Amino acid sequence: MEREVYRLREMRTGVSLEGHIKPFARVRELTAVRLIEGGRMASALVEGNDEGEALKLALETLHFAKEEDYHLPTGCKARWKRTFEADIKDLAEELSSLAEELGKRGLSPSGTVELLTRHLGIESTNGADVEGSYSFMKLEIEIAGRVPFSIMAGSAERAELKELLEPYLNLVEGLKEVKPPEGEVEAIFAPTPLMELLFGPVLWKFRGSTAVKSPGMEARRGETLASSLVTILDDPLDRSSLRYVKADDEGVKTRRNVLIEKGTVKGLLWDSYTAWRAGRESTGNGIRIGERIFDAFHNLTLAPGRKGLDALIGEVGRGFIALGLRGANALDRATGNFSVVVTPALVIERGEITGFSRFELSGNVWGLLKNTTGVGSELTRIWPGEEVSFSLPFLRAEVVL
Repeated sequence: MEREVYRLREMRTGVSLEGHIKPFARVRELTAVRLIEGGRMASALVEGNDEGEALKLALETLHFAKEEDYHLPTGCKARWKRTFEADIKDLAEELSSLAEELGKRGLSPSGTVELLTRHLGIESTNGADVEGSYSFMKLEIEIAGRVPFSIMAGSAERAELKELLEPYLNLVEGLKEVKPPEGEVEAIFAPTPLMELLFGPVLWKFRGSTAVKSPGMEARRGETLASSLVTILDDPLDRSSLRYVKADDEGVKTRRNVLIEKGTVKGLLWDSYTAWRAGRESTGNGIRIGERIFDAFHNLTLAPGRKGLDALIGEVGRGFIALGLRGANALDRATGNFSVVVTPALVIERGEITGFSRFELSGNVWGLLKNTTGVGSELTRIWPGEEVSFSLPFLRAEVVL
């Protein structure tokens, strides 16, 4: 009988700010077992580290699985460690001091700052022998004021909160409400709203399972899906990312997988089972959610360009910066079509931010990428809480209002 055991221990410490500072700490452990015997596969997950209980549950469900000729993937031996610690008291004091300073500027912050450390291990009868750990800092803050906005950002090391927030504060302070632009304009999407737009459509189009279950809907090698300014890849080996892993959740060695290079499709992401069904090989993209394995990215990265935000803004004759979106969760991941409310939108005239507004924007994610006119030089790291991470710059594209 083939057997795979996956263990995860995740420790979260942090502080929340909802009127007052509140420290918190959480620990989660889970153990998952996957079994294959005579072509039949079963999996089970238990909270905690009781491998025996997970094995018992898996054995009980084994006879319900289909008979197939799938086998566990050939695993690798991998070790890595990128962890750090932060004093929760110092973090609370820093957040409290920041809130006090912003209050004097007429701004009111709320949200959470967390430090996560994840330890994972995978062993299998097919050669997986994996032990790895990584830490990251995660920030989710809402700023109330004349121009309210929210930001998600992270760091692979202990970062100063003010440094993460200050670039955005500099954009919004002292603005008045103005009329929205009209017609053909240029839009600059901040990393958080850009993540909300890209997540579903990119995952859908570049999963091997889309090619297996919905042939023709997947991205096709050689197809042009974006401007030549756009390169998108999955890079779990980036030490500055928020998901830094040398093996995926099946124990398969990870690698840097280019999805789009200078606008052109280069390949898809595969876990071992989906790859087996398609007669392919795993690309090291088996992501575990619960007891199941899915083909997905680890650290979706839009390769940075050479222009800072000031340069991206300065080249806009008429347009806006999208700091936030409402309704992005309703976009059609299969087609990329969306209809959202941009709020706040910072209006740009002749290379200068003149005020803020709020308006509806409809379009298509792939249309945005094809109409990209500029890519920022700085990456923002984002962990949306879905077992995947993002590394994204500001992106500028032509749109029609």
